[in-house]
Amino acid sequence: MKEKQEKRTRTTEVVSIKEIAISFVIAMLPSVCLFLYCFMKNQLDAAFLANEIRLMLFAVVFLFVLLMAISKKGFFYENNSHLGRFSVMYLIGILLVVIQSFIPDKLWLFLPLAVVLVLFSGLQVGICAYVILLYLQMMLTGSDPAVFLAYICVGMIGILLFSHLDIEFLFGVPLFASLILVFATILSMEYAVCGYLHFDSFLYAAINVFVSFLLLTFALKYLSYQVLHKDRDKYQEINDPEYRLLTELKKTSQRSYYHAVHTAYFSEKIARRIGADEMLAKAGGYYHKIGKMRGNNNLKNALEIASEYNFPPQLVQLLKEYGGKNTVLRSKEAAIVILADAMVSSVMFLFEKDRNAKLDYEQIVSVVFKKQMDSGILDHCDLTMDQMRQIRTMFTEETLYYDFLR
Repeated sequence: MKEKQEKRTRTTEVVSIKEIAISFVIAMLPSVCLFLYCFMKNQLDAAFLANEIRLMLFAVVFLFVLLMAISKKGFFYENNSHLGRFSVMYLIGILLVVIQSFIPDKLWLFLPLAVVLVLFSGLQVGICAYVILLYLQMMLTGSDPAVFLAYICVGMIGILLFSHLDIEFLFGVPLFASLILVFATILSMEYAVCGYLHFDSFLYAAINVFVSFLLLTFALKYLSYQVLHKDRDKYQEINDPEYRLLTELKKTSQRSYYHAVHTAYFSEKIARRIGADEMLAKAGGYYHKIGKMRGNNNLKNALEIASEYNFPPQLVQLLKEYGGKNTVLRSKEAAIVILADAMVSSVMFLFEKDRNAKLDYEQIVSVVFKKQMDSGILDHCDLTMDQMRQIRTMFTEETLYYDFLR
């Protein structure tokens, strides 16, 4: 079992040549930008060389962090398979830095930049990218260190506020909290640099907050509707118990159908309790053994059906994590389905042996969890210890529902 797990881990951690090339180009772009800027202004002197060396050191760290995130599937949401999204956001960030070199520092839009970089990648990658772009901005403008510290504060707190969004993506509170922070930080920065505040200080701060609000709202809405929830209608369709694929499964095997229904029930309820994607988890519960429709319950058959019925990419990935020998189980939803499947299978098996048996559900939960933990299949998943505790508690509390499995 351990050898299989190690093989699965090694397979996942391979980064393609294309991803390495894109990552290298991304990491080197700020250095190229600084060179072109100084070349055009005829400033290729010792100061330029020192700044270029510092920026290259930042780039090396950034490249390492980016490649590690790619290999470990460490991006938020489904951005793991879309490095191009982050690349576009990063290019926009560099363009923004160049444009901001010609406007007052009080109008720099680093809050939306920080949030977008993180949400289209991950926490570590987003922070590294943000610091590099902010440092590039400082070198292009020669601004006061107080300005750098102020925008570091704005970016870091903005990142922390928005990095904890769940799948529901309720961003109202983080948005307004971060905007208030921007307003206060810009005024503090102005006072630290000039020693006083005047009307223009408040005006610039208000303009910055207003434009940041517009950009953030647009970016967050885009991420919500075009990335996170673009498959919501499809999930609603395939999660209907009367969906044609499920009715066909019922005709093929009533036992498999009811097993899927019970697994979907637990998967959805667990996901809701711990803040995972409940629609994805429910679909995983319904279709984790859909390969039986083509004879053997193997990954090949499951993926053929998934392709035929246009399953969302996240559900396809869940099926791979559930049944693939060369794919590491990482997502919370796949882990939830495995635990729910194991619990339903155990209870149904015991009731099939004795329909009137009085079962010790707490003991069954302990056995199921121990078996899954000992197998090593959950070693790399994103579930925290607290979430595992909540799942165990929920299974133990569902005593009334288990009667439906008799």
